Amino acid sequence: MEKLLRIIQVFMVGVVNSVIQFAFKIIKLGSGIMIGIVQNRTYNIDNNGSCYNHDQPDKNDKQIAFGYSTNDIIIVEVDIIKKYVKWKKQSTNKSLTFSIDTTKDLYSCVHLLGYCKVEILNLV
Repeated sequence: MEKLLRIIQVFMVGVVNSVIQFAFKIIKLGSGIMIGIVQNRTYNIDNNGSCYNHDQPDKNDKQIAFGYSTNDIIIVEVDIIKKYVKWKKQSTNKSLTFSIDTTKDLYSCVHLLGYCKVEILNLV
């Protein structure tokens, strides 16, 4: 029996100077997907456009991002020096940027709820 919530951590790819990029293509959208980065804090957006940002309470659990669904490609850009994370929906170029704490290690992350499938893209 599959678990309702599965968490996948992947390696960040596409490092250029202080900027790290990684991308995911949504193959099957089950109950929900969150894409972002984690450390002891969370910086994520979900497929309905809700944000999760534990450093900025005014933006946490708010629907201020863009939504995404099957066949969408979401690109995540992290700049360690400028201290931001940016999500971009490739098909529309809609984006959202948050400032981040870069004093601890950051890990790319996809949260899959229900039966979901994503493809990790190598080229950004």
